[in-house]
Amino acid sequence: MAKMKQEQLESTVAGDRSARGYKFLWMVEDKFDQQGQKTKSFWTKIGIAFENRDGSYSLDLAAVPVNGKLQMRDPWRPAPEGAAA
Repeated sequence: MAKMKQEQLESTVAGDRSARGYKFLWMVEDKFDQQGQKTKSFWTKIGIAFENRDGSYSLDLAAVPVNGKLQMRDPWRPAPEGAAA
């Protein structure tokens, strides 16, 4: 079911790119070792946010972050070929 929702989000983005701005929503989970030190963060895409005319955002979530951490990020776009990094 989650995969189906993810495909719906992707198709919504593909069909709506020129109409308005959007950002991806990510759940961030931190993993810790036995001493309590943070070892790694795992990012899972769980939705999309569409920008409204007034600058606010409408959120379409495929899941709810259980830890309360949610990141809203611009879509990643690869650099054009031949561009300096």
